[in-house]
Amino acid sequence: TSVNARKELFHRGDPASQLYIVVRGRLKALVSSPDGSEIVFNIVGPGEVLGELAVLNNTVRTATVQAIDGRELLSLRQADLFQFLRSHPEAAIKLCRVLAGRVSNLSELVADMQFLNLPFRLAKKLVAMGRAYGQEQDDGLRIKLKLSQEEGGDLVGATRESINKQFRAWTKEGLIHLDRGCIVLARPKEMERLASYESV
Repeated sequence: TSVNARKELFHRGDPASQLYIVVRGRLKALVSSPDGSEIVFNIVGPGEVLGELAVLNNTVRTATVQAIDGRELLSLRQADLFQFLRSHPEAAIKLCRVLAGRVSNLSELVADMQFLNLPFRLAKKLVAMGRAYGQEQDDGLRIKLKLSQEEGGDLVGATRESINKQFRAWTKEGLIHLDRGCIVLARPKEMERLASYESV
């Protein structure tokens, strides 16, 4: 299965009959409000699974999944998945760990949005993205994931204007800069210290 950039793989409320394994590229799982605002729960990349919750629970899709850019995926039907898990208990355990990780990430997102101000939430997200997609270069840690400011805001529950303002402040301080559409953490250790604060 292939999905073009910015196109949906499936929509919240769609029937679910299969899960997907990402072969190439990255996708985001999100929920939209009636006024059009979005919250991004997760970004998945090569080797990761998505759509597993609805398939395992036999429910409709709980989130919309959209390609960040052109993607390639493998699909596995529900019946084939269950047959595979019955004969491969280690795979079932690994899938349980994936689900536990998703619940943990969601709990952290809810807590962060409730208790942490935007700079701390954004710093935490940039540090996490740096660990997942970072590439060391002479001028810092380059996050090899191109997101618009609006998409960045969706990840931390903020508006594009708020993200833009914070990025400008950090650029002025020399903490970050942009490189061909990617964020570079010019002083990643300092960003980690900022992200480690747990008070507003």
